[in-house]
Amino acid sequence: MARIVGSDRIGAFIRYELYMTFFAGFPGAAGVFLRQKFYPWFLGSCGRGVAFSRNVTLRCPKRLFVDAGTLIDEHVCFDIKSAEASIRLGARNQIAQGVRFETGYEGHVTLGDDCFVGAYTILNGFGGIEIGNNALIAGHCHIVSGDHEYGDLSLPMNQQPITGKGIVIEDDVWLGAGAKILDGVRIGQGSIVSAGAVVNRDVAPYSIVGGIPAKLIKRRDG
Repeated sequence: MARIVGSDRIGAFIRYELYMTFFAGFPGAAGVFLRQKFYPWFLGSCGRGVAFSRNVTLRCPKRLFVDAGTLIDEHVCFDIKSAEASIRLGARNQIAQGVRFETGYEGHVTLGDDCFVGAYTILNGFGGIEIGNNALIAGHCHIVSGDHEYGDLSLPMNQQPITGKGIVIEDDVWLGAGAKILDGVRIGQGSIVSAGAVVNRDVAPYSIVGGIPAKLIKRRDG
C-alpha cells in the first residue's frame, strides 16, 4: 500500500482502488471529462484543463503535481516510489504515449512549462531531474540521474550501492530521438543534442552536440 497508494491507511487504499477501477480506463471524451472532474481530488494538485487519457499509471498520486493545460496521453506511467519522492509538471506540457517517469525512493522529476516529451521516453529521477521551460524531448530518449557502483567484487551488480548526482536541462533545449543523458550532466540553455547521442559531460549553452560520447559539432551563437 505504501509503495503504490502512498499511504498505509485503509481509506486511502479504498479511494485509490475506486479511482483506478472506475476512472483510469474509462474510454473516449467522457473518460477525459470524468478524470478532469475527479482527479484534482486524487492528486497532489491538478490545474484547470489538465487532460489525462486512459490507462495512465499513478503510483503515490498525492506526490504528483500538474499545472494547468497539460495533456497526458495513454499508457504514461508516473512511478513515484514513496511519499518522499515527487513529480511536478508545469503548465501546457504535452506528454506523449508511453512516457515513463520514475523517481527512486527519494528522488524527483520537475518539468517546466510549454514542454513536449515524446513517446516512450524514460525519465529516471533517482538523483533528481530538473528540466526548464520550452524543452523539446523526442521519442525514446532516456534521461537517467543515477548510477550503480561496481567496486565490490563480492557483491552482484544488483546489490551494489546506487548513486545519484542529478541532471539539469535548462530552458529551450532540444533532445533528438533516442538521446541518452547520463547522471551528473547539465545541458545549457538553447542547446541541441542530436539523435542517438550519449551525453556524459556538461554541454555549454547554445551548443549542438552529437556522437557516442557526445562532442561539440558547432555552436548556434557562432
